[in-house]
Amino acid sequence: MLVNKIMTEQVNISLKLQRRLSVGLAAATLVVALLFFAGSVLLNEPWFAALVVQTGLTLESFVAVFAITAIVLSTGAFVISWKRRSFLGAGLLAASGVVFMIHPLTIFMMHFMMHSQMATGHSATIPGGPILVVILGLGILGLGVVKGIRTPRTSVAAAR
Repeated sequence: MLVNKIMTEQVNISLKLQRRLSVGLAAATLVVALLFFAGSVLLNEPWFAALVVQTGLTLESFVAVFAITAIVLSTGAFVISWKRRSFLGAGLLAASGVVFMIHPLTIFMMHFMMHSQMATGHSATIPGGPILVVILGLGILGLGVVKGIRTPRTSVAAAR
């Protein structure tokens, strides 16, 4: 009886920790997406671009650092919360994907509105074109959507 009670308490603690960790990773993904958005907009400012160059980062490495971090954090949040209900985690992941795509989509739309030339200062913001970052944002958004779809199904299956 005592062993059963101890094991039940351990399981409850690990479930709470698992939920907190998954939501924390999803929140960290949103923070990284917001920092990427702010940094990519600020790269158009000469003082910020000079600061980035002084740290030794190139534009490609600036994008790569945020992209790899977002991939790892969002995948970790999704995997940890695989069989757990979490609308908060799903919402944070979906918001992260949308925020990650805002600036590249803006550049893309400006390009098509200008037709002949890229908008001033925006061509150097995301190396290799904004399409790669949009694909990454769609992937993170997809994780949030899948998590959001699985959450109600998990709760219905658990209720039966």
